[in-house]
Amino acid sequence: MPELPEIETVKLGIEKTVLGSVIISTKIFRRDLRFPINDNLEKLILNKRVLGIGRRSKYLLFFLNKKTTLVLHLGMSGKISVRLKSECEYTLKKHDHLIMSFDNGIFLIYNDPRRFGFVETIEGNYKDYRRFRYMGIEPLSKKFDGKYLWNKIKKSSRNLKSILMDQKLVAGLGNIYVSEALWDSQINPTRIGKNMSLIDCQKIVVSTKKVLKKAIKFGGTTLKDFRQIGGEVGYFQNKLQVYGKEGQSCFRRKCKGTVEKSIISGRSTFYCSTCQK
Repeated sequence: MPELPEIETVKLGIEKTVLGSVIISTKIFRRDLRFPINDNLEKLILNKRVLGIGRRSKYLLFFLNKKTTLVLHLGMSGKISVRLKSECEYTLKKHDHLIMSFDNGIFLIYNDPRRFGFVETIEGNYKDYRRFRYMGIEPLSKKFDGKYLWNKIKKSSRNLKSILMDQKLVAGLGNIYVSEALWDSQINPTRIGKNMSLIDCQKIVVSTKKVLKKAIKFGGTTLKDFRQIGGEVGYFQNKLQVYGKEGQSCFRRKCKGTVEKSIISGRSTFYCSTCQK
């Protein structure tokens, strides 16, 4: 599933292509996605100008006016691509579910083989959207600091990996980047929340922001399905230090450890037991 850096990369690409443009048509070829697409969606967004592009956790937001926001979630395998109308006539591909056309000659195509993604509209303040109601803060925001994390976990009996993957605590963190951030902070993912110090939490926050920003810079991680809007793969998989490196020597200088793999809360977790304490 695309994580925060992948969605942020898509968001930045969309901003460069359709920000300020007007939606002049929407064609929906399959409505039975994870949640059925509203029968009136085409009419609700018709002739609306894209005033802004946002992201909340792993959700893309098209701010169309003060009342209407289009929400798009890519699910496990969804992709958005961009085409120019001046190009050769586009041939519909398998799993293309929606095409939005804009008055600047661009159209966006949403393709999702597994159909775990969805498209919805929000009427009113997007912050009141039911899927955001219990969502945690953004990890790249100023509010996410060591004190916030420490206050949230100092009484928890859960392990760090499970805590950081909890979307009610921090929104958008996923399996890859939690493993990478904990490696960078030299903290073991199996440690228990209530045993963490404020300094430990500050290290985790600094590493989390560092890893996320670097991943965004390199266009996200492409392990299977993810593509940027122009079809390019992300390149952060070439910068991974621990994720998927089971059995390899630790990348940290002077560390003679080996990357290990454990299953924590049903997810593969990679870490170096030598330098991650």
